[in-house]
Amino acid sequence: MKTKEYAKRGLQALVGLFICAVGLYLTLHANVGVSPWDTLHVGLSRLLSLSYGTVSVGFALLIVVVDLFIFHERIGFGTILDALAVGKFVDLLEWLDLVPQCQRFLPGLGMLFLGMTVISIGQWLYMATGLGCGPRDAFLVGIGRHMPRLPIGAVSFIIFAAVTVVGFLLRGGVGVGTLLFAVFQSAIMQLVFRIARFEPRQVEHEDIVQTLQRLKKKESA
Repeated sequence: MKTKEYAKRGLQALVGLFICAVGLYLTLHANVGVSPWDTLHVGLSRLLSLSYGTVSVGFALLIVVVDLFIFHERIGFGTILDALAVGKFVDLLEWLDLVPQCQRFLPGLGMLFLGMTVISIGQWLYMATGLGCGPRDAFLVGIGRHMPRLPIGAVSFIIFAAVTVVGFLLRGGVGVGTLLFAVFQSAIMQLVFRIARFEPRQVEHEDIVQTLQRLKKKESA
């Protein structure tokens, strides 16, 4: 029964991450400026002549290493799944080429906000499984622990500002949408969570060791 429960949770996490990738794909095709983190991914993909997904996966795995060995944050199976899957899902959607790049500003804004909403729905499904925070969320918490006098919102702004500056220098698609994403994404996520009656602070995330121990305990019972 326990194995089936974890399989169900893993499938839900994967579906949630795919929905997040759909949202990211829409924000990329809105053509009004991408999210702060994506400015870095897009800039590096252009610099290194690699796909968005390959750069996203590589950078996410690098952050996982930092989370684990420098900040000593808990890493769950969901964290690894997040790092490996989302970027490649975006590559798949780019290959399918279902949505053209917006050529006008107002439709682009509409697609940007639609993408942010879709991302929030994916985050709800993914986070509700309790299989671990995303690499960047764990990174934010780790930085926050080393800057205890600053509110977590201020720490998040500093990280967003830093990656946006680097993304801008790499010509990573900084635009009006980048600012809008930084300002409105949290509010949209909060609204989606409220509609879904989901409180992320009540979720107890498992790390990989805990998950394996619980599966082993159930099998030996």
